[in-house]
Amino acid sequence: MLTAIFGGAFDPPHLGHVMCAMHARLVGGADEVWVLPSARHPYHKPLTPFVHRLELCRLAFADLPFVQVREDELANPDGYTIGLVELLRAAHPGRRWLLVGGSDTARDLPNWQRGAELAALVRVHAVPRGGFDDQPGALPAISSSQVRSRLAAGQDCRGLVPAAVLARIAAAGWYRG
Repeated sequence: MLTAIFGGAFDPPHLGHVMCAMHARLVGGADEVWVLPSARHPYHKPLTPFVHRLELCRLAFADLPFVQVREDELANPDGYTIGLVELLRAAHPGRRWLLVGGSDTARDLPNWQRGAELAALVRVHAVPRGGFDDQPGALPAISSSQVRSRLAAGQDCRGLVPAAVLARIAAAGWYRG
């Protein structure tokens, strides 16, 4: 069983995240994709409350039967990916792991906390990302910060964010300026 670990802030999740999960499945060969919203940022970047981001992830990935949105990051005290991978490997022996990230993230992996150890524990799947790669197959250049800015300014985010996520954000009044 090849399990893709797709972690991040998902603040909020957008269509680039959904496409990234599909890329891990279709191109990376993952049997399943575990979406793991960060409970805390390792460098103390402020995040929307975990429960809100978890709910939005469940809405964003609801139509992908191979995706599980999971809360494992709650048990990762420092928020570093190496800690999460160690927890997952201990809890689920025998699985093979695929760490999913944008090509920009994958290039930076040696600089991560215990990056060399992390690279030895998982196979890295770098998804080509618009704005960072010249490849024709690169995913669109969508970022959560871009989405947050547009939402705060009252701008339309259709085509950037799954409809169910936008509806929940609007109903709750999240990300307003």
